[in-house]
Amino acid sequence: MKPADAEGREAHPLLHQLVRDIASRREAILTAVVHEWHNGRLLRIAHLESATGAAWTTSADNIGPALGRDAPDRCRDR
Repeated sequence: MKPADAEGREAHPLLHQLVRDIASRREAILTAVVHEWHNGRLLRIAHLESATGAAWTTSADNIGPALGRDAPDRCRDR
């Protein structure tokens, strides 16, 4: 598990980039990876936001780079 800051946020290498959520087969911008306790287990949760504004979470292990695609213009300056 990668280290997190005092607020539980991880400096993920794909942060603010277009990624693919393997579980849902959707692409979105990775806005955060946080470490959270759930049922006594520490999990890495990825927060994603699509170009349409839809947001969801998934396991950080389910994300990878969206190869061959650029991030939407509105997300490049974050």
